[in-house]
Amino acid sequence: MSVVNTPTDYLTASEWPTLNALDGHGFGDYDLPDTDALAGTRLTVTLDDGAQVSVEIGADGEATVLDERPGSDLVAHTGPVSVKLVDDDLHLVHTASPGPDGIAHVVVVDGRTGAATVVRSHVAPPGPVGTVRVVEEVRTGTTTGGAARHERTDALVGRRVLYVYGPDNAYEHLYLTDSAYTWHCLAGAEKGLADTDRGRVWRLRENVFLFAWQEKVVPCDGIVAINFDRGRSTGRIWGLDTEEGTTNSIAMGARESELSRTVPDPSAWA
Repeated sequence: MSVVNTPTDYLTASEWPTLNALDGHGFGDYDLPDTDALAGTRLTVTLDDGAQVSVEIGADGEATVLDERPGSDLVAHTGPVSVKLVDDDLHLVHTASPGPDGIAHVVVVDGRTGAATVVRSHVAPPGPVGTVRVVEEVRTGTTTGGAARHERTDALVGRRVLYVYGPDNAYEHLYLTDSAYTWHCLAGAEKGLADTDRGRVWRLRENVFLFAWQEKVVPCDGIVAINFDRGRSTGRIWGLDTEEGTTNSIAMGARESELSRTVPDPSAWA
């Protein structure tokens, strides 16, 4: 007996799941385990814009962030912390403060070269339809004073990648340009939904990338490290739950596989 799939219309924004509705739906089933390798340490990143960000990682599962920049107020917050080992001696740290006016930081540190990247995210007031609510600022720098940096790249353009977060949660990404990508939920709370959003990529190492995106419908941003050599990704989504009026950080990690890669050939257009 054949199975008939009935086509459905694209859901309006008001029908999409909220951020809290996504929590607990298997985004962490295949995530990398936390590591305590940095517990009790203080990471200090000197950024290229003259700012300095320090993260003091306690042994109690919390971290305190001090984000200082010349001529601006000090941004400080304490909250739960997660530390992941993305590659040998390459760590991703994410922490966020609670509450509706929360702020979140992701720090990626390469222990071999000293190269570091800091992403600071906050929720902005509502704007016109289609405006992102979670603003993210990505800054590069160093923990050692060396010259190594994580560089912005277009290396993912043309790739179609499958991310399986758990046995019933999967998405595919199509990286369109160096600042836009399309996502499609194959299974999970957002099954059948798709959108094209802002997405940017930094090269951490050969075949290891930091991907940062901002969504228009669900007010959140996402930051994950993707290790193509190991076929894994890890990071988090963070933003505002519009029903509860609070911010939420959802850890997410996937088994990753590249489905295809397309390289346009302009010479064939003539």
